[in-house]
Amino acid sequence: MRKLFVGSIAILLVTFGWRESSFGQERPVPRGELRIVDKSPVNWVSLTFNVFEHLMETDVGGKVVPRLATGWRWLDDRNLEVTLRQGVTFHNGEVFDAEIVKLNWDVQSKLGQPHTIGSALYFKPGSRVEVIDPYTVRFVFPEPDGGALAKISFIHMGNRQFYRDVGWGTRDW
Repeated sequence: MRKLFVGSIAILLVTFGWRESSFGQERPVPRGELRIVDKSPVNWVSLTFNVFEHLMETDVGGKVVPRLATGWRWLDDRNLEVTLRQGVTFHNGEVFDAEIVKLNWDVQSKLGQPHTIGSALYFKPGSRVEVIDPYTVRFVFPEPDGGALAKISFIHMGNRQFYRDVGWGTRDW
């Protein structure tokens, strides 16, 4: 019986490691770079929704809820002002701010908004983003767009390093 007990302890120590920290103690978040090996478009769907953050998302009840945005308000039927979360940094230390939102909008708009789930997520030509201050952006639409919040929730927020090193779509590979 004693051999069984000692053997069980040994297996636990080998399995969970013999460290200064205790079992169940919070570990530091891993840090590093994302290296993309297989650039298949099918993999990008999984990657984008599991790696990239979004300004807002739709919860299970269908309500639009904040993510990187803390709030939004319609100034009129064509202008949507969005307040951004402060204190957010990317994995490489780059700060998330209004300029990053505009960069993502500009690059993704330039690519023709190739949404695999359909053209319903496209913004009308002439739609744009204006930087109001470091943590406020304004989405300006040429005509009223009742689906704007849902569409904005599909804009993936990458940092400058992402666009410099990888980018979106086959044009960047």
